[in-house]
Formats: sequence, structure tokens, C-alpha cells
Amino acid sequence: MMTLKTLASGRSKTDFRITLARQAQCGFTMIELMIGIVLGLLIMVALSELFVNITRTNSEMAKTNAQIENGRFAIQLLGGDIVHGGYWGGYVPKFDDLTVPATGYDGTTMAPTDPVPDPCLAYASWDAAYKNKLLAIPVQSYESLPGCAVVANQKAGTDVLVVRHVETCLPGAVNCEADTAGKLYFQAPQCEDEISAAVQAATATTITLPSFASAVSDFYKGSTIRIISGPGSYQSRLISAYDGATRVATLSVAWTTTPDNTSKYTFGDGYVLDTGGYVFHKRNCTALADKRKFISSIYYIRDYAATVGDGIPTLVRSRFDLSGGVLAHQPAEPLIEGIEGFRVEFGIDGIGDAGTVVDYTKAVEWTDPLTRDTPKNRGDGVPEGAFVRCTTAAPCTAYQLANVVAVKLYVLARNRDITVGYTDGKTYTLGTATLGPFNDHYKRHAFPTSVRLTNIAGRRETP
Repeated sequence: MMTLKTLASGRSKTDFRITLARQAQCGFTMIELMIGIVLGLLIMVALSELFVNITRTNSEMAKTNAQIENGRFAIQLLGGDIVHGGYWGGYVPKFDDLTVPATGYDGTTMAPTDPVPDPCLAYASWDAAYKNKLLAIPVQSYESLPGCAVVANQKAGTDVLVVRHVETCLPGAVNCEADTAGKLYFQAPQCEDEISAAVQAATATTITLPSFASAVSDFYKGSTIRIISGPGSYQSRLISAYDGATRVATLSVAWTTTPDNTSKYTFGDGYVLDTGGYVFHKRNCTALADKRKFISSIYYIRDYAATVGDGIPTLVRSRFDLSGGVLAHQPAEPLIEGIEGFRVEFGIDGIGDAGTVVDYTKAVEWTDPLTRDTPKNRGDGVPEGAFVRCTTAAPCTAYQLANVVAVKLYVLARNRDITVGYTDGKTYTLGTATLGPFNDHYKRHAFPTSVRLTNIAGRRETP
């Protein structure tokens, strides 16, 4: 039965519940929904823009970090090799040795003369004079090497650098490859008797060595013996046979002037640079002297990295080594991508402590022959004047290169990829050259450094 109240209102309790439920389920109006969608889109756009900006910034930072890393690595790698230039395991070329007596010095054969050594000369054509030049001139630089097959696709406006020395570790030691037959090694004597020894006797085609010489027959076969003082001076002959019992060496060609027991000799030019014939001993004159692998590196900038035409300038290096049974400079291998500019300048030590010009045509002359602390015609290890760049129009001479004691390097590193919205309108100074503006979309940075050739400069310093 309905109550009076219910009847009066005409609505039941059920109707009230339905009304309340409908009010609780009311949603957004169309306007409210559109405003919410617009606000959401604005937030999404802001977040997307923030993400893009962060991604772009991270990408640019990665490019910049790679550019700086590559530039510094190039400088470090080149400098680390140059600083070893002229290291011959303790051996000093005779023209640069302040201890060589005047009676044993011949500047016309000991000092390097033009032309400078061709770094790509076939090994079969290496003679004694060429090897002497290699040891006397540890660094060379060119604008280009058109006759050298291993220097291919060189980027225009960049230099070529050649660095020579022997390995700083011994074959088979940690971080040093094992002794390999057929490869080129350098050996110098430490035994005093082998550095300079007296001839015992000689005939037109033989020479008798002292009793401390090797007792092994044919031990010196294939070696070159050179008279350094006394009758027969400055003659070199190849030993074709050696009798260990009598210490008599037979020569392939007769002497022009036969030495006698007042003459002194040495083997070769006081070292061995070959694939065999390592005849020298250590200070105890018993154990064989250490031999070290010959290192010759040619650095240049190639106009591609991995594939011809990829447009990525790359620092590459060709190393002298044995391949396929042939000793030669090997095809260049890529080292560091993004290296676009490369200039080399040399500091020349042409004046000594006494203020006089370096002159290798004469034996060492001392300001005071008693103290021997200031040579008059030798360098002091310090470069004078402006640094010199070797160009095609004005190539460096053998005299200049033999007196290089410092090297200035200039490297221009470029990003591998472009930066959208950026135009490079800068100029970059690399020594005497100015590069740019490039007006492209790559970012760049120049890296200069100076490197001292410790092995050359250090031995010229006097107290």
C-alpha cells in the first residue's frame, strides 16, 4: 500500500534512485572534451620538441666528442712516432758523432748529400749510400709523392710525412712481434774491438782479421768490410768467403790500395741493416748484439675512409714490411677518420753553441780542444729561425733534413656527419697556411703541436 507522501509526490523511491544514478554517471560535455584533447596535444608537442632537442644536443655532443678525440688521437699517434725518429738502438751516424777522430772522418762519404732518399725506392735497389741516408735522415715531408704507389687518393692541400727508426722493443718481447726470417733488422756493434779494429795483414784480395774475430767459417760471408783509417782508407769490399781458423776474409773485388797493419777497419758502415749477416756482438764481445726491426712509416690524408668516394677524409699509414716474400712499403691502412687537414714544418739546427754554421764536410772542430765542450761546426740541438715546410717548389735538402731536431704538426679534424642548420664560415690557421671558409655544414677544429726529436737533438747537446 502506498503512503500518502508517495501518492502526493507521484514518485516512488525507485524513481529517486534512478535519478541519482543518472546524475552520478554524467560525463564531459563536448566542449570540455575538446579542451582536454587540445591541452593533451599541446603537452605532447612540448614533450616531443623536448625529446628532439635533447636528441639533437646529444648527437652534437657525440659528434664534438668524436671530433676532439680523433684530433687529439691523431696528434698523439703522430707525435709518438716522431719522437722515436732517429732511434738506432744506440748507434750514432758517423757525421753526427762527436767522438769520431779527425783521422777517421770523411765528410764526403759520411754526411748525407742530395738527392734525399726516395722513401718508396724498391728494396732491391738499396745500396750502402742509400742506407746511410736513411739513418741520417729520420724524417721527411712532401706536398705529394706522385711516384709512390702506396700514396694514393691523397687529399689535395695536405702533406706527406715519413718517419724512420728501429723498434724500441726486441723481437719476441712484450708488444713486439717475434723474430721473422726475411724481415729487415738493424744491428750495431757494442764490442769495442768491432767498432774499430786493426788490420793484421792484407793482400790484393784478402784481409786478415785479429784473433778476437769469429772462429766460425763464413761467419762474415756476405758482409761489407770498410777501411776507416790508414792505407786504403774509405774503401769498402764485400766478403765472399771467410776462414774461421786463420781469420782470413776473401774479397769479391780486389783492393784499389792494399791496407796494411796500420790500417783500421769496421764492418759495413758500423752497422747491419739487412735480412741477415748480423755479425756484431755486445760489450762482452761474446754474445751477439741485439737486433731490432726497421720501422719506416708514411703518413698522409686519404680522401676516403673505407670506400672510394665515401667523402670521409682519413689519416692513413703505410708501413715498410715483408709481404708475399717482398720487402716494401705496404698498402696504406686507415687510422683515424675525419682528419681533413695536415701540415708539417721542420725546425732546423743549423748553428751551434759557438755561433758558427754546421759543416759536415769537415771533422769536428772544437773551440777548446782540451775541454771539448763546444764544437764549432756542429749543432747544439736547438732549431734556429722559422720552421720550414718542404714543398714541391722548394723541397728540403739533405742538409736541412739531417739537421731536423723538432717538428711542428698541424691537424684539422672534421665531424664525420653534417650539422643541420650550421654553416662553417671560419678560417683555420695551419702553420703558414690558412684553410677555409668551407661554407659547408661540417664542424671543424684545429690541433697544433710541437715534437722534439730527442734522439737527434739530445746527442748534440754538450755540457
